[in-house]
Amino acid sequence: MPLVEQNAALLIELLSLKHQEDSYQIEVGITHSGGFTQQLLLIDEFTYLQMNSLGPFEGQRVRLSLYSKWDPFRRTYFSTLIKMNSTFSEPLYFACSEEYVSQLLQFKQQHPPPEEVRTVQAELPSEENQPVKRRKDALRLARPIVLRYVLFSLLFVLFFLRMDDQLLNSAEAHENFIRPDEAAGKPVSATHAPEIQVASLHSEQDEVLPEPKPERSANPEQSAKPEQSAEPKPKQLPEPKPEQTQVPEQAPEKVEAAQAQSPLVELLELDGSRYEYSLAKGYVALSFDDGPSEYTRQIVDILQEHGVAANFLFIGQNAKQHPDEVRYAAEHGMPVGSHSWDHSEMTKNSIEENRTNLARSIRELEQTTGEPVTVFRPPYGAINSKLAAEAGRQHLKVLLWNRDPEDWKVNTAEQILHYFHNTDPSGGIYLLHEKAITVKALPEIIDYLKSKKLKFAILK
Repeated sequence: MPLVEQNAALLIELLSLKHQEDSYQIEVGITHSGGFTQQLLLIDEFTYLQMNSLGPFEGQRVRLSLYSKWDPFRRTYFSTLIKMNSTFSEPLYFACSEEYVSQLLQFKQQHPPPEEVRTVQAELPSEENQPVKRRKDALRLARPIVLRYVLFSLLFVLFFLRMDDQLLNSAEAHENFIRPDEAAGKPVSATHAPEIQVASLHSEQDEVLPEPKPERSANPEQSAKPEQSAEPKPKQLPEPKPEQTQVPEQAPEKVEAAQAQSPLVELLELDGSRYEYSLAKGYVALSFDDGPSEYTRQIVDILQEHGVAANFLFIGQNAKQHPDEVRYAAEHGMPVGSHSWDHSEMTKNSIEENRTNLARSIRELEQTTGEPVTVFRPPYGAINSKLAAEAGRQHLKVLLWNRDPEDWKVNTAEQILHYFHNTDPSGGIYLLHEKAITVKALPEIIDYLKSKKLKFAILK
């Protein structure tokens, strides 16, 4: 069964905050399943001053939340932005106007989220409900002074806790990682900071036929740019140079063998014309980032023991240090994809830097496994049109996610399991990492997903 058509999955980044004469503007970058666009919005002075007070933003990425909350005590709306750099992420709250809230609603109406996410989003109070809240506020003010302040403090804390819960999905966080030029020969280790990811769905009528896979030239600059149609024709590539290693055109035997061994596993073809965030109902996919590592074999063994499979997105520099783990995953039917060479934030790189980065990671993985690499997950989930175009030139399809248990920051396996038990797994692509705590939780995760009668998808 093919993947289904998605609506746009919004991820909004604040690019600039400007005051020009009598107008106030914000420039935002919008990443969705159809690509990346930029948009200029006019905002009111009150919201501008509130957002500007949280600066400066230089040297940091800033994600905007699409959700707001009415504070009955301050009688204003609040929204959230998340400041991120290479070492931390920080959610910050700011007061905003009703006009700004209306603009957020327009974004959500233009890009509606899927049902399973929509049920947990906050709803703005209707006009007819607000008079009731005001009467309750008046009654509270009439109570004794001490009781009023105690109650106020309690509700204020609960309000911010609930705001935190409504940041529906997160993307990978940043962490200090070891760059090749800083510590040559050492594996890269990266943790992740939350950013907003909203799941999106396909239309069930959109049938994606298996596309023929062209041969890859070992030199990515010789590769032809892929066509953006639903059923691309095979592309004629130049012959590789004699000294280059030619990768086999297709080597699906190991993946197909994994399917044949278990009726729970099905291979799905990705559509390279868009970013993939989600699956059809009845399917679920597990994916593991930041390997290979000392935990790769344990994860593969657990998956095999339970008769399922998963995608592994390997960092090229780590793969160079742990080639046996890369081969072990591939030989046991686990699709291997690229997670870049060094886990750098590739949207800040030049086109040439990204070309070299992707080519280097692909070459390392293909020479180790003897199979073509066709799937790419950008570090931190950060992608723009230039990076997407370069990935396409190197015959890579972009795989993102719509379920994030944030296993990189939890303290116990129970916290990971709590996330799985409190989200709808159907249609989910789960983002996991090669961590000891994830290995501990994995058997129960698989048992839970099996109990939901879901088919495990592996993506190529």
